[in-house]
Amino acid sequence: MKKFFTIAILTASLLFAGQVSAQHIHAGYSPENCGFARGYHINSFFLGADYNIPVIDNLNLSIGGQLRYGTETSNFNYTGLVGTGILPQHTMTLFGIDVPLLFNYTIHPSSQLGFTLFAGPKFSYTFIGKTIFEGSFEKFDDEWFSDEYTWYNIYLKPFNVSATFGLSIGFQQFQLFGGYNYGLFNINKYDNTSRKTSGPFVGIGLDL
Repeated sequence: MKKFFTIAILTASLLFAGQVSAQHIHAGYSPENCGFARGYHINSFFLGADYNIPVIDNLNLSIGGQLRYGTETSNFNYTGLVGTGILPQHTMTLFGIDVPLLFNYTIHPSSQLGFTLFAGPKFSYTFIGKTIFEGSFEKFDDEWFSDEYTWYNIYLKPFNVSATFGLSIGFQQFQLFGGYNYGLFNINKYDNTSRKTSGPFVGIGLDL
């Protein structure tokens, strides 16, 4: 939890301090794989803002922050808290905060058109809002890590760092972007198996 508050404070200080205002806002979608063999594809939607710091010529460092909301639904084989077998369908609702630090290089074929390549690390903290199991077992909810049945809290670490890269196409003040997130950290805390997140992303942006 300390890491979450550290990231939140860093993001707020960078984007909302008196002398620094966001230059861009963006929103997008990312289907993310948690690294498990069966399912666990989290459909995430994100909304954020970023600020460009010039480095040299057309090279900039983008410092941003974004809120993330995701859902995941699947069935899976299970041995543990409630016995052995097939656990009924479950739905997880996830919330998180991301802080991407991306170098970007822009080429302008014309005054209104630009192509931007970007790459860099993205720091993330994910926490779960609710897990619902339903099927042959009685339906129940778990709120905010309230007990041992909150699956994400048991099996996966909330803090992660990803290598992020992609391309943005800009026309006037609008951007269309896409890329890929590749998790660098093993977020599995249940056993010795390595679980790393990965997945593409797409979105739209607007210059302020």
